[in-house]
Amino acid sequence: VETLSGKLAWDREIYIYSILKPADVDCGDPFWSEACVADYCAEQSKATITAGRIMSIPYSISAILSPVIGFGVDKIGGRAVISTLASIMLIAVHTALALRTDSPVLPLVGQGCAYSLYAAVIWPSVPLTVRPNLVGTAFGAIMAVQNLGLAVFPVVIAAIHDRNGGRYLPSVEFFFVACAVIGSFAGLFLNLVDCCRSGEEKGMLNRRKPRAANTGMITSGGSVDGALHVDLDISSLVSHSTTL
Repeated sequence: VETLSGKLAWDREIYIYSILKPADVDCGDPFWSEACVADYCAEQSKATITAGRIMSIPYSISAILSPVIGFGVDKIGGRAVISTLASIMLIAVHTALALRTDSPVLPLVGQGCAYSLYAAVIWPSVPLTVRPNLVGTAFGAIMAVQNLGLAVFPVVIAAIHDRNGGRYLPSVEFFFVACAVIGSFAGLFLNLVDCCRSGEEKGMLNRRKPRAANTGMITSGGSVDGALHVDLDISSLVSHSTTL
């Protein structure tokens, strides 16, 4: 509301509180931001900016590290092992976020590293685990699982938040710990399946796979047609969805 003098007026005519709570303070109202609790609103604005910068840490790290790690994976392999390691790292990260009361910067750095590791190995693993004519279907299935998680998890997290008295910590982080544990077991199962294959398929997810110069297809040693014909591992889908 703007007065004739051009100054902002208060949003309400009466401000009466028997017990004032933080939720009652609206820093968008000049009554609070310019008069009653100006210092509080100024600090809240600074805290919002700081929180945004801190929460961007995992994504900034992933943007920088994912190509580097992907290049390393192309050189040395170890896809199934790295995916499992990423899930184990997330267990430590979310446990630290649940129990620690100091700065979350270090755990978020770990989260960014774990996400970078996983993003660098999950997508190139798909052509190694499905028939060439099913690669598109496999990518679609992974995206479906990921988007299903993005649709369902906020509802679950909101329910946990409400049952925890409107508090995020530690219950929500323990939920993420449980998801990371499931992802770790899925990764271990993926490694087991990879090691138990026979012939040229044995250990294919953990070894470097050169590309054929003439076709660009991923080759499989001495295979006849130069492409793998292996069924999609359901465990890789489970590991992907729980890690994200």
